[in-house]
Amino acid sequence: MKLNPKTNIEQLAEWIDEWQEQLFRYAFYRVGCRSDAEDIVQDAFLKIFSVQGSIANPKAYLYRIVSNGCVDLLRHKSKLKPLEERMPTPPQSEEMEAEEEFRHIARLLAKLPDAQSEIIRLHIHAGLKFTEIAEMLDELLGVRDVALHAVGHKHANNSVLAKRLNTESGDNA
Repeated sequence: MKLNPKTNIEQLAEWIDEWQEQLFRYAFYRVGCRSDAEDIVQDAFLKIFSVQGSIANPKAYLYRIVSNGCVDLLRHKSKLKPLEERMPTPPQSEEMEAEEEFRHIARLLAKLPDAQSEIIRLHIHAGLKFTEIAEMLDELLGVRDVALHAVGHKHANNSVLAKRLNTESGDNA
């Protein structure tokens, strides 16, 4: 992979320090496996380092790379029969319990439309604000529209989320 001289090592190191943990957490919640999540995040940083030209929003770009990497991995894994279905279940450690919880959350999120589950993952697991999510997803939606899309129109006006959105978007009404 050819490295881009326009993106210097110091800038890459700064991005790694700033966003690696968030990106890992996001990838881990998506794929449910620590080593796969680490590989996806590492690949994302290598890809952004090799991009020719400037990147307007490197954080959003990294999240998009990680998201695509997760989708690719999950698509590939869905074609394979999981090992846990072929072998008896050993006693669970804390890490294994966490991975099982993440798989359970992933199954629940899989029941939602893709756009909604992606918004929820980015907000909860990656800690992004709805304004950042809207920008990252290149949606022409306002902050409230992204949140309403994520939680559904019925209950958003009375929820804690709606109050939080008012605070995040600068409305105090």
